Amino acid sequence: MNTPPPALGPLLAVVLDALTTGTRARAPPRPRGAPAGGPARPGAAGGASPPQPGHAPAHHPRTRPPTGGSADPTHPHCTAHLHCPPLPEAVAADLATNTLNQSLDSWDQSPAASTLESLLTKQLAALTFPPAAAAAATAAQAAGAAGATSATAAQAAGAEGADTAVETAGSRAAGAARVGAGGAPRARVSEPTPTVTPSHGTAPHAPGTDTDGTHTDGTDPGDTAPDALVTTGGTESNQLALLLAREAHPGTRLIHGANAHHSLPRAAWLLGMPDPVVVPAPAGTLDPAALDEALTHLPGPHLVAATAGTTDAGLIDPLPEIARLCEQHHARLHIDAAYGGGLLFSDRHRPKLAGLASAATVTLDLHKLGWQPIAAGILAVRDPHDLAALHHRADYLNADDDTEAGIPDLLGRSLRTTRRADALKIAVTLKTLGRTGIGSLVDQVCARAEEFAEMIDHHPRFELYDRPTISTVLFRPRTATDDTVAAVRRTLLTDGRAVLGRARLDGRLWLKATLLNPHTGTGDLAALLHLVEGTTPR
Repeated sequence: MNTPPPALGPLLAVVLDALTTGTRARAPPRPRGAPAGGPARPGAAGGASPPQPGHAPAHHPRTRPPTGGSADPTHPHCTAHLHCPPLPEAVAADLATNTLNQSLDSWDQSPAASTLESLLTKQLAALTFPPAAAAAATAAQAAGAAGATSATAAQAAGAEGADTAVETAGSRAAGAARVGAGGAPRARVSEPTPTVTPSHGTAPHAPGTDTDGTHTDGTDPGDTAPDALVTTGGTESNQLALLLAREAHPGTRLIHGANAHHSLPRAAWLLGMPDPVVVPAPAGTLDPAALDEALTHLPGPHLVAATAGTTDAGLIDPLPEIARLCEQHHARLHIDAAYGGGLLFSDRHRPKLAGLASAATVTLDLHKLGWQPIAAGILAVRDPHDLAALHHRADYLNADDDTEAGIPDLLGRSLRTTRRADALKIAVTLKTLGRTGIGSLVDQVCARAEEFAEMIDHHPRFELYDRPTISTVLFRPRTATDDTVAAVRRTLLTDGRAVLGRARLDGRLWLKATLLNPHTGTGDLAALLHLVEGTTPR
């Protein structure tokens, strides 16, 4: 059975109608009801059991998507998590990805997609590690330099070139895929076309190289430009970062802040690494003095994991100071910027990530501050030779004679085998909006968060935790107990009127609003605050 584009037309009409109908029926950001019953339970929208084969046409209620029973990330009151409303261009590109159904475990299954992914990942890596900054950070780490100032300055100096590179790559990649996406014309700088063969950075005499050091996958062993891998999200990116650190320095011990994402210690457990060392984060960010103490007295090698955008309050660790300590103690640095990495697109907010280019690896998630459909994770790697650890041989996918003949070897781009072409939607978005267009969306949601914080701060019945660092705002009714705060959140959730998160900081429970919808307006914010106020017992 094949799926020619014309066959999708009637089915797309069904899906679009179901989305529209479901939105109208739901009205608030989620359906009413608790998990134990009501329309929110999984079988409610389409029936508990599937129809008998051959007896349900495409328009049958049981075959329609369960849109009425879903949470709606496009609603301005759906703010609990890092769950963004995806851009229409990215959603359309995802449809093309699903229809083409290419798998990126071998080139013969994905000739266009693998070329596109190679272009895109190199350019996203250049955005994360601007050329001057990456070179300065690598040199400083090798020499054991004691200052992160030069790396920060180099990052700023190299930013403009990286901006142009990433926009140009997005344009080329999306054009190569022949997926049309409109948008305002942008001036683009012409530059040489980068090498499109995926680089694995395999060291001489390692698996995947000939005895003369030439890669059997056709890549240049002298290539030192940063690279990146496409992942399913922050958890996979963090796991890969720990794996690369362990393989580069056997016996590596993870050191992370008490504010770190749970996937980091879990990855250490999965990889059989020593028990992680947890450094205090008394103000919600990693304490550099405590980190210095740990690095001084614990035997190495060490992997320090810092956070740029915590899941509770969106806080950013003091990256330049952490980078300086890592250089001083010869420790490897990983930065989990799954949330905050989107600030790289913004001229206004990018300085908050000063020190990012000093890391060996950086986690990014473009299904957060990138407005992509899930999944759109990235692991950026400053030294591409680290990726040699992922090299793997399976004769039916990357036989030696094929790679020697110039066919790209894709297995070293992931620990997964079957892998969908998630790079396409990112490339289409970059072609449509460019870096500055995405940066404008980042600026908008950060501005809405500032506005919401100001609104809360001036309200007599609410308490603001602090001014937002990115787009997360923590607040609570001023006289409420923690039990009342929890009950207010659950009431709004089960009534379907608002989806708010929760976070425990400074020993108290806070309501959490993470604003990721650029269309959210002042009236929406005031209405959300009114809902919370009206639900809180006096």
